[in-house]
Amino acid sequence: MTVFIKKTLYAILFLKIIIDFFSCNHRKLNEYCYNGIIFGSYLKIIIPAKDSSSAQNLIQKTLPILYHIDSVASVFNQSSELSIINRQKRGIMSSDLKNLITKSLEIAENTKGAFDISVGSVLKEWGFYSRQKEAANFPPNDSFVVSYKLIQIRNDSIFIPQQISLDLGGIAVGYALDKAANFLKQSGVPYGLIDAGGDIICWGNRSFRIGIKNPESDGIIKSLKIENCAISTSGNYENYQTYDTVRYTHIINPYTKMPIASNTNSLVSVTIVANNCLDADAYATAIFVLGKEEGLRLMKKLNLKGVLITKDRQIIEVN
Repeated sequence: MTVFIKKTLYAILFLKIIIDFFSCNHRKLNEYCYNGIIFGSYLKIIIPAKDSSSAQNLIQKTLPILYHIDSVASVFNQSSELSIINRQKRGIMSSDLKNLITKSLEIAENTKGAFDISVGSVLKEWGFYSRQKEAANFPPNDSFVVSYKLIQIRNDSIFIPQQISLDLGGIAVGYALDKAANFLKQSGVPYGLIDAGGDIICWGNRSFRIGIKNPESDGIIKSLKIENCAISTSGNYENYQTYDTVRYTHIINPYTKMPIASNTNSLVSVTIVANNCLDADAYATAIFVLGKEEGLRLMKKLNLKGVLITKDRQIIEVN
C-alpha cells in the first residue's frame, strides 16, 4: 500500500464527519455511503442514487481517479512519477503531475515560501517516511537545501538539484479529491461528500457538520457546518518525532529547514475552508508554518476562512 506523508500517514482523524445532515431537495434519491482505504488512510464517499447498483457503479468509476493520483505523486511508491523524478532529478511530467507542481509553486509564491514542496530530503532524514517514533539522530539543518525557486520547469520537463527531493503530501490528496468530486458532479450526482483521511470536499444542496479534533483528547473541540466547499486541517499533535523530549511535527518549516518544534509554534491546529480541497490542503500547511499572527494576516489577504487553535487552546474563528 502506498501512502502520502502529512495527515494521512498514521490514518489520523484531524477532522471527523458528525452525522448531522441538513437541507436536501432530492428526497426521491436514497443516500449511499462507501467506506474504504486510500492514501494510507480511510476513505468515505457519500452520494445519493436511485438504487445501490447505480451508487456502486459511480463509486467504482471514481476510485481509479483517486488511485491514479497516488501512482503519480506518492513518495512511498517507488514507481510513481514523483519518485522517479526524485531519483533522476529530471523527467517529463504527465498533465496531473505538472498541474500539481505548477500549483504548488504558485502557492509557494503566495505564501512567500511557507508552502514549499522541496522539503522531501528533510522529511526522509527525520524518519517521517519510515514510521519511526523516535528520530535516530538530530540532523543539522545546514545539511539540507530547501527552496522551491530551484525547481525548473520547461514545457513538460522538470529539473531539480541533486540535493533536493520533492514531496507533494501537502497538496496531492486535495488535488485528488477535487478531481473525484468534479467527476461525480459531471456524472450528474446532485450532492455528495468525499473524505480521505480528514481532507473533505462536499458539493450540492446538502450541508454537513464537521468536527475538528481536540488536540488534547479524542473529542471534538469545534464543529462547523459546511456546504459546497472543502476543508482541511494541519496540526502538530499526531504525526511527530521526538528528540531530547521535544516533539518535532511532520510539517517542515522551509525557512529553518527543520520540522516545527511543538515548543516554538504558537499554533497547534489550523483548519482551512476553501472553494476547493487543493487550496484547503496546501494553505492549512502554510498557515501552520507561519504561526498565529502571520497566518491570520495571510488568511485576511487571501480571504480564507477557517479555525486556528493556539498553544494555549484559544479558538480563533475566521469568517
